[in-house]
Amino acid sequence: MRKIAILGATGSIGSTAIKTIRENNPGFVITGLTSNRSRKVIDLAKEFSCSYFMTEEKSRDEIKEYISNLDADIVLNAIAGSDGLFATICLIEAHIDIALANKESIVLGGNYIFSLAEKSGVRIIPVDSEHSCIYSLISAFSRENTRKLIITASGGPFYKKSTENVSLEDALNHPTWKMGKKITIDSATLANKGLEVIEAGYLFSFGAKDIKVSIHRQSIVHSLIELKNGAVYAQLTPPDMSLPIAAALSDGKIKLENIVSPLSFEDLTLTFSSWSKSEFPLLAAAYSCLESKGAYPCVFNIADEVAVDAFISGRISFNDISRTVLKVLEKDYDVKNLSLEETDYLSSLVKEDTRKILDA
Repeated sequence: MRKIAILGATGSIGSTAIKTIRENNPGFVITGLTSNRSRKVIDLAKEFSCSYFMTEEKSRDEIKEYISNLDADIVLNAIAGSDGLFATICLIEAHIDIALANKESIVLGGNYIFSLAEKSGVRIIPVDSEHSCIYSLISAFSRENTRKLIITASGGPFYKKSTENVSLEDALNHPTWKMGKKITIDSATLANKGLEVIEAGYLFSFGAKDIKVSIHRQSIVHSLIELKNGAVYAQLTPPDMSLPIAAALSDGKIKLENIVSPLSFEDLTLTFSSWSKSEFPLLAAAYSCLESKGAYPCVFNIADEVAVDAFISGRISFNDISRTVLKVLEKDYDVKNLSLEETDYLSSLVKEDTRKILDA
């Protein structure tokens, strides 16, 4: 049995992980759980006989102490948003391998995270379906033989449609995935795909010019790699996060069987198309942030969080999300290497700048 803990156990990814373990029992024993939803996490702790759990929001000192005492082979960090960065750093300092669903940790922490992980001997295994796929393909064919990464995007609910006067309900109507509000809105603007491009750059050491995004409405092909010999390889599964989660948590230590249903090729149609900067300006901006690195991936992430929250609360329109983020990115943020303290300072600064733009 492989001992695992789940941070953010009642969110979208955490709930899928619980469901996968409950239904497939792939050889995991849950030794730790956290959530801001106290009743739910208490019920889960009882169900899985887990005595070490955390409820409600806690201070950083409490989170650090909780993580330092975890008895786990690997921890799923499924905390939503920028709050996940601190937990990732604590896990690295505790020398615990990470199944990372919190892409913001990499976008905000960048090279700092991987430098810490290398010094501590900690493995960071991606959970996003796109990066899980690339991780598996590069493991099979090697980084040395890989020339380009191709990440697919569903295009969200507004692909090739007008986004004037769309409602929150419209934006939350994702065509293939059921997710939390923030990531669903980001999938509608393709800001989430932009975060994934930045994440892939850091995870696999590829520059922006060697990472491509293709619109793939069916969400069957999650990513592809192009080898130097010209061959292109892909992974195809139905849109289900169970396999990427189980694969990251097992890390090759547990044999996985029947996690998702095999794909049927009867009457299967797969389409791929390009995207435009005018339709998805935040994806284009993310490429620029990856090229610049330094502070700008963090700026992109934080400005988007504030803008999306303003849209969800009804303060701005859907199209104002991208306008706001692009306006923030025009400012000069001259920070090169982001420690946790520098990230905290920069995040506060960007939040303030974004709110000023929203209030103008």
